[in-house]
Amino acid sequence: MMIYPLTAAGILLAAAVYVILRRAKRALIVLTYAKIGRPPATARLKNEWTATAQLERTLNKLARRNFKTVLPGELSKGRLPAKPVLLAFMGGYQSFYTEAWPVIKKYRAKASVFLAQEYVGAYDEWQDPYREPWQNLLTEAQLKELKQSGLVEFGALDLKARDLTLLPVREAAFGITENSFRIKKQLGLTVEAFAFWPAAKWNEKTAQEMLHGLENLPVLTPGSGVNPGKNVFLKTLPANSLRARWALWKRR
Repeated sequence: MMIYPLTAAGILLAAAVYVILRRAKRALIVLTYAKIGRPPATARLKNEWTATAQLERTLNKLARRNFKTVLPGELSKGRLPAKPVLLAFMGGYQSFYTEAWPVIKKYRAKASVFLAQEYVGAYDEWQDPYREPWQNLLTEAQLKELKQSGLVEFGALDLKARDLTLLPVREAAFGITENSFRIKKQLGLTVEAFAFWPAAKWNEKTAQEMLHGLENLPVLTPGSGVNPGKNVFLKTLPANSLRARWALWKRR
């Protein structure tokens, strides 16, 4: 039998393979969604849409591979299952209720919905209608129904769903603080997380200034990846991306 000597290159290669394929214990994967269903024919932002059938395939895969969906409120308790996944639906679109909610109930999954209180029951006025036809948003009655299910928790965006990273710090801080307050006061919902969505120029130091004085809740960021441990600022993965599929495959 021939024995091959270990070389420096071989050791480095083995180490690289180990790092790539290792499974971090209780590493949290955050999958983000926006609109669910079939995009309008004139939509130019088709990457913001996830087909209902695709969402169901994802939830089915998670169930078969023993992933456990978790809620933002569970993160602060520090008792996560071995393979936790956080499903985050950004914008509070009506399609969450009509398309995603039946699938979520079917699999008894847990999900978080991130809202801009000013537009509850209205439409996504923040979007350019020449790029994407306006979409209806969740109503107050629907939000209360979701809350009562115990499967859904809520997070805060900017009050007007603006890009916080493009605003002056004080204006951005007011936008997310006021939105959090109104969600609690006017809708009777508990805010369990915050999100920088959309975000063009994410900066953790600036984000800390914006969130100063708020509860120490999880914050979803545009940083891409998996969260190996407890962290206030959570990296995210667009649910339809190759990076999301890779992260789930690694922890299969």
